[in-house]
Amino acid sequence: MTIWRIIIMVLMIGATLLGTQAWLKGEEVALSPTILQDPVKTVSDFPSPVQGKPLRVAGEYYSNKMETMLFHPGTDYAQAEGAVIRVKHEGRVIYAGPDPFLGIKVEVDCGGDWSVIYGGLKNLRVKEGEWVEVDQVIGQIGYYPDIFGDIEQTHLHFEVWQGDLVQVPER
Repeated sequence: MTIWRIIIMVLMIGATLLGTQAWLKGEEVALSPTILQDPVKTVSDFPSPVQGKPLRVAGEYYSNKMETMLFHPGTDYAQAEGAVIRVKHEGRVIYAGPDPFLGIKVEVDCGGDWSVIYGGLKNLRVKEGEWVEVDQVIGQIGYYPDIFGDIEQTHLHFEVWQGDLVQVPER
């Protein structure tokens, strides 16, 4: 057995024992993600950040401009330009910047394989790597027309993802 294997085994055993001792004492330890787990989330934990009229919901739709069926991964909500957008779930900002389909977007990793995307923004107030809390302002609605030309008014594009699957939140 090599020295590195022995060192790794000792470290793993030590971390396991430390975590078990702390658990027996009722303490929280961040060494093992199996000790502390997020509560199970569902799509209902990700409400719309706005109360605007949905212009288009997630799913397939017929594009009049393209004359074909397309898939839309989010819901577009009518919003006035400049409206302030606040996150509805805490998490880590994993992207904040330009997107060829959504204009300016913010993507938040909410943990437990869940993420949300906010598109059609301007005046971003967050950066990649930042932690955001519920109701924290992330930006404002900007004008970014739908790339397929079906929606011409200002709107928030909002997506909820669980892993690689788009989820459709209730309105």
